[in-house]
Amino acid sequence: MLIPLQEKDFDKYIDFAYELALDPARTFYPVFFDGIKTKEDFIARARKAFSKPEDEILLYQADGAVEGWLHYYHLPEDHYIQLYTSCIRQNTTGALEELSGYLAQRYPGCDWLVGFPAENREAEAWAKGAGFRQFDDAQNYSFFFDRYDPVPDDPSVERITEENFKKFQRVHRTIEADMFWNCQRVREKLSEWTIFVAEEDGVAGEIMATSFKDDMYEIFALCCEDGNYHEGLYRRLLARFLNEGKRQGAKDLIFFVGTDDEMNRIMPELGFHLVGRYLGYQKKI
Repeated sequence: MLIPLQEKDFDKYIDFAYELALDPARTFYPVFFDGIKTKEDFIARARKAFSKPEDEILLYQADGAVEGWLHYYHLPEDHYIQLYTSCIRQNTTGALEELSGYLAQRYPGCDWLVGFPAENREAEAWAKGAGFRQFDDAQNYSFFFDRYDPVPDDPSVERITEENFKKFQRVHRTIEADMFWNCQRVREKLSEWTIFVAEEDGVAGEIMATSFKDDMYEIFALCCEDGNYHEGLYRRLLARFLNEGKRQGAKDLIFFVGTDDEMNRIMPELGFHLVGRYLGYQKKI
């Protein structure tokens, strides 16, 4: 049974939810055991559900006991649903089955994106059995700027502005496809992005990142126009971005790298900490 959480009951269940959120086998993305997000972040974001019309927290109850905390948000203009502070103690299959029916009834035709740690095997089995399409399999890394010593800036790595935006388009058009953050949307919100481009042996590459809190960044893309791995070019782009992040007072950084990507080999030596493996699934409901 799914029961909407009432604000008066928030404090009764928040510790239960946070403890589950620290268990990779029982939680969903975004995770709160990455060394960046804190219990205070978890509580603050969950509490916002009562003031945000696109959010709702549901308690999953089985045999008279609360077994899950399911917090989702809905973006009506994008026909998009995603979980946020969500975790289930037991019977993940039953909880997700009920949630799926609930969301399908309320938001027919929307895209539901659900991500979870690879350790959450029950969620993965349910998603596969329910007809979800896997869209991502990545290693999740954290980076802490207080441990980073900047290197000299490489002048051949260019910061993207409105004036040289075409250099970014050259690379990004090779990967954007059905991506939400295509060239047009990035251009419309360019002030919110930190983007650098560079070339090596005639091949162009890009790194683009955004800050979703004043002191925390996420790398959205690091790629080359030919789709191949160019370690030297990647190192130059990353170094330039990390310098800029340090300069801007960034505290933390999140970066997802495809599980089969060669880039994983050099992440530890660059100072990135492996949080775990992320699996992402999507379905139109």
